[in-house]
Amino acid sequence: MLPPPRTRPADGKILGVVLLGLCGLAVGATIFLQVEKQPESSPVTRGARLAEEAGCFACHGRSEEEPRFNLRLAAPGQWRGKNNPSLWEGEITEVKVLVDWITNGVPADEVEKHKQLFIRMPAYRDRLSAAEIEDIAAWILAEGLKLRVDPGARTTPAAPGAALTPDQLFVAGDRLARQTGCYQCHGELGQGGVANPASFKGYIPGFQGQDFLKLTADGDRSEILHWIDHGRGRAIEAGLLGRIAKKYFDGQAIPMPGYRDQLTPAEKERLADFLLLINQSGPLPAREIERLNAVLDPR
Repeated sequence: MLPPPRTRPADGKILGVVLLGLCGLAVGATIFLQVEKQPESSPVTRGARLAEEAGCFACHGRSEEEPRFNLRLAAPGQWRGKNNPSLWEGEITEVKVLVDWITNGVPADEVEKHKQLFIRMPAYRDRLSAAEIEDIAAWILAEGLKLRVDPGARTTPAAPGAALTPDQLFVAGDRLARQTGCYQCHGELGQGGVANPASFKGYIPGFQGQDFLKLTADGDRSEILHWIDHGRGRAIEAGLLGRIAKKYFDGQAIPMPGYRDQLTPAEKERLADFLLLINQSGPLPAREIERLNAVLDPR
């Protein structure tokens, strides 16, 4: 009986190299996915998270329709009911005023009046950094636009043949985005969207950062228009990782609707211009959102 053939040393080395290469690819793919899945944020999305963590909603509620109990001392031993205002009831549109309230618990000129309240606002100066407080202010200002801006308001048209200024485009695009529900999923001013189970990153991206660029072939205009028409990306599903992208698009809980039959060609072009403007502007800080409040609602 003949002995079994012995594996040549060279074959073992080749097999080892192949296995090592496959392990390297697997590790590389894992690292790549972990890097790509890193969440993106903006001052507005960070502010929303910080407001939740800081307990803001316990005293202020989440809307005008969610009153929060309090009492005011009317005379010695006499208390009267007084609900706490929501974060938007006073229509504060200045960053410095919001920062003063959050930092100190109450502005200096309202200290004595504040002392009459049964439940008083705490100061967060020792609990939040200055940057975190500004992020909360950015979120409050952005969310306040839902109450302040009328999506049905007419915009002032540009002169025939004249290009829109960035602010004119922002007003026109913002109205269109509100009318078509863009902010409901992508966040106010496109600064970051809602949770989306089973999506690649677990949330619907905004228009302001790298997520948007990766989904639209680096901000390619025709790709943006394809997204608007079909609610799906053409380039990303046809690329090297197209099968993975398609898997997530098919499995996510909240798919994007296609607006092909809902918007006119001119509206789609205007919306594409607006989305590119937001992306070029980048994540909006509190001071810029304060300025945009005046642009979008010039009372």
